[in-house]
Amino acid sequence: MFFNRNFSKLIIGLLIVICAWFGKNLDTWGKNKVIDNDVVSYYAYLPAGIIFHDLNFNFIKDLPAGFTGKIWVGTAPNGKPILRMTMGLAILWLPFFLPAHLFSKLMGIEALGYSWPYSLSIFAATIFYLFLGLLFLRKILLKYFSEIVTGITLLLIVLATNLMYYTISEPGMSHVYSFTLITIFLYTTLKWVERPTLLSSFILGILAGLIVLIRPVNGLVLVFPALISISSFSEFYQRLLNRWKFILVAGVAAVLIVMPQLIYWKMQTGQMFFNSYMDQGRFYFTNPHVFDGLFSFRKGWFIYTPVMLFSMVGLFFLKRHFIGFTLAILIFMALFVYVIYSWWCWWYGGSFGSRPMIDTYGLMAIPLAAFLAAFTNKSFWKQGVVGLLLVLMIALNQIQMNQYRTSLLHWDSMTRKAYFSIFLKRNWPEGYDKMIQIPDYEKALKGENEY
Repeated sequence: MFFNRNFSKLIIGLLIVICAWFGKNLDTWGKNKVIDNDVVSYYAYLPAGIIFHDLNFNFIKDLPAGFTGKIWVGTAPNGKPILRMTMGLAILWLPFFLPAHLFSKLMGIEALGYSWPYSLSIFAATIFYLFLGLLFLRKILLKYFSEIVTGITLLLIVLATNLMYYTISEPGMSHVYSFTLITIFLYTTLKWVERPTLLSSFILGILAGLIVLIRPVNGLVLVFPALISISSFSEFYQRLLNRWKFILVAGVAAVLIVMPQLIYWKMQTGQMFFNSYMDQGRFYFTNPHVFDGLFSFRKGWFIYTPVMLFSMVGLFFLKRHFIGFTLAILIFMALFVYVIYSWWCWWYGGSFGSRPMIDTYGLMAIPLAAFLAAFTNKSFWKQGVVGLLLVLMIALNQIQMNQYRTSLLHWDSMTRKAYFSIFLKRNWPEGYDKMIQIPDYEKALKGENEY
């Protein structure tokens, strides 16, 4: 009885222990590999603002010899330094950064923001936010599905997808945080749709602001409070008409959260709204790479995270549980996939699988659970076949994560031939360097074919 009532809680505890254990063994913070790549720009707001009190980054000229951190700034059109990434992650890291800074000072460790305690604080933050995301995802799933289906879904969302990789291997990247914020946003939306209050509206606004501050394209989640349980334009219009005060409260809250970023841009560029990606922020909406993004061996979502094929099939079963979800999910996913794969670098540089799709896993867990629920009353052999496939997908994901960490699975140059030459293997095949195909970033930036 206890097991039946608490199965999904036990699964969450197990997943957190697994991720914490693997992360500890990988020791990315001890190897100074956490604050690297995109994380350098997400993170720089904290040491610049709190330790050096200088968002102009003049302090870079006076850093001590032997400083091991990385600080990258771009140059705005007016000549001032500007960070490429927005400050959403810095806000979420702040409660973890401050204890790390205090600890470094008390223990006599370099307290300039880039020694191991600061990296460890980011890993701790990632584990915490993953835990939070799974808790809220559990709350959503239990509204419509059993403990067993909910627990298995949670297990798959972590162990069978690249969400686990970005928890334990690259914890400073934005995707675990976006997964959690979007999941909590969805949970709050469901409450708001049932009965809007000023508090839930304010929370929705805060969440929306943070979601946009981390990855602006994720602002498409506003589709959900607009369309969940809506079946016609007249219903949509009535929702706007009847709830405009609550929508206004949410809008004000979102603006308050985003305002520090707008002020920073105004200070550094003279513009309150600024494309900080500058020449890297190009989208080619007339030439999207949707098929490549979903099915290519370079980065195809369904190639490297095949469990999501079950989630897509689950959309057909979702109406049995909550018909109001299906339209909103379909519209959001269509828009999201179209936009993210219209970016010039549709493969998103060096990454394990299609990393921007991780942000949607709290949402895609719902049709995945619907798929699993559809088999709870099937014959034993059908359940066995599906169960075996799911176990194989977990195993495949774990193997491919290890291949990626060792560069056997190339970070941006995979091809069909290269993929099958290393399939389920640990050793380098002969002639592997001739099987991969390095993309031409300069051509892609111009909207041309990267091959």
